[in-house]
Amino acid sequence: MIQPVFIDFEASSLSPASWPIEVGLAWFDGKKVVVQSRLIRPRPEWPEDDWNPASEKVHGIPRPDLEAAAFADDVATWLLASLAGRPLVSDAPEFDQRWLDQLLGRPGPQIDDFDRVVWQAFSDGGDVNAGRLHRVYESKTNRPVRHRAGDDAAGLCYAWRAGVGKYQSKHL
Repeated sequence: MIQPVFIDFEASSLSPASWPIEVGLAWFDGKKVVVQSRLIRPRPEWPEDDWNPASEKVHGIPRPDLEAAAFADDVATWLLASLAGRPLVSDAPEFDQRWLDQLLGRPGPQIDDFDRVVWQAFSDGGDVNAGRLHRVYESKTNRPVRHRAGDDAAGLCYAWRAGVGKYQSKHL
């Protein structure tokens, strides 16, 4: 089983004109969950009038903090290097794909849906493994959502790890 990288973005808003302000990645490395995130300085062409104070209140990232963030091109380079060709998974791929493509300035690697990947990975030969699926969704449900990209990506990765179980995590 190729271990996925879980991705999450925070953005200026949820509108079609929104732009990414933070990206978080998490992956499973043996027994350890590795979490990394970067704030993103907006590109000049990204519409400033799309900044939504309600979104700022949810993610808690003040607009001035982005002026000291890494340039979008630098974050894109870091992100692609961190992926190392591994599959990307998100619980909101329709949004995260749009923000990934915008960050890269071109269509990026395809982001798969968390529920689909979990279903596929934790079914035994097409038969549902209810215990493993239960562990995944119990972990996902019981972790607090902070609305910060790294934390939210980590939550998906911890849920994945719960489904993998102790035996398999030793052999990954």
